[in-house]
Amino acid sequence: MGRVLSMLVFAALLLPFCMIQAVRRGRPDIIIYSSPHPFGVLSCWLAARLLRAKFVFEVRDLWPLSLIELAGLSETNLLVRATGLIERFAYARADKVISLLPYAEPHMRGKGLSAGKFLWVPNGVVASDAGTRADTHDSPFIRHVRDLRQQGVFVVIYAGAHGKPNSLDGLVRSATILKQRNANVRIILVGKGESKAHLSSLAAREASGIVEFFAQQPKEDVMAALAFASAGYISLKSEPLFRFGVSPNKLWDYMRGGMPIIFACTVNNNPVDEYDCGLSVDPDSPDEIASAIIQLMRLTEQQRKAMGLKGREAVLEHYTYETLAPKLLQGLGSGRPA
Repeated sequence: MGRVLSMLVFAALLLPFCMIQAVRRGRPDIIIYSSPHPFGVLSCWLAARLLRAKFVFEVRDLWPLSLIELAGLSETNLLVRATGLIERFAYARADKVISLLPYAEPHMRGKGLSAGKFLWVPNGVVASDAGTRADTHDSPFIRHVRDLRQQGVFVVIYAGAHGKPNSLDGLVRSATILKQRNANVRIILVGKGESKAHLSSLAAREASGIVEFFAQQPKEDVMAALAFASAGYISLKSEPLFRFGVSPNKLWDYMRGGMPIIFACTVNNNPVDEYDCGLSVDPDSPDEIASAIIQLMRLTEQQRKAMGLKGREAVLEHYTYETLAPKLLQGLGSGRPA
């Protein structure tokens, strides 16, 4: 209840905030509400009406569907019903709806979104920061990864949250299989989260010496370490909600780093398969994950570099902010609403 109350307070304060900013900075052409939750829709829509600006709704999570499919709430739940009404209002009244989710439009059309109002804009990277930066950053973490590679160890890195949605058990359990096969490999997990203690305990029991854990590192250090890594790993828990697609930042970071990727995500959009820059596996199958690691190990260094280069070139061509920004501006149009 406390979290919902905070959301409502945030939403209520958005209207005066928008009006104050309009006085201070001038009247906007467009007001974009990016949705950590949908409660701010009404305030931003009203502000847009009062200021004669376009109202754009950016959807990062589908409410109330996330509450139903991830949190297990009933369709008759008061919060579900309230957010459902807001969702329909937003789709009906927005001048444009932006989403990170490439396959969300049919769902939105079923909730009142008009044809031609949907715009898919994924997460991206900064082109000017597209290099590995390995030559300008140094830290114990970077040196450790570099030293392992110099010793001929195949290094797989996962960098990100250690929570239930990240489904990392399969990766840790795959280390048991790799250990049985005497694979010269090290699996490094970097980050923090509610599952880290469990994963550490699991690794200590089943894969001691192969799996290592590091605390969360500065992004610059992670990117520099990725330049030395043999492969990047990304996983998501299999959820029906992912039928609408995903746009994980760490995937673009891995692709930008120019390494092969093990993509353990059951989703409708799969850039790793699309650009042939890695291997796709079931996040819940340690056997598949171990087999993918061994398959990459059997490639020559040049073959792995060529695979990683495909991903890097795809990111620089399609997923830089310099590429995405013009697409966004063109999709939003210019000027005030008629």
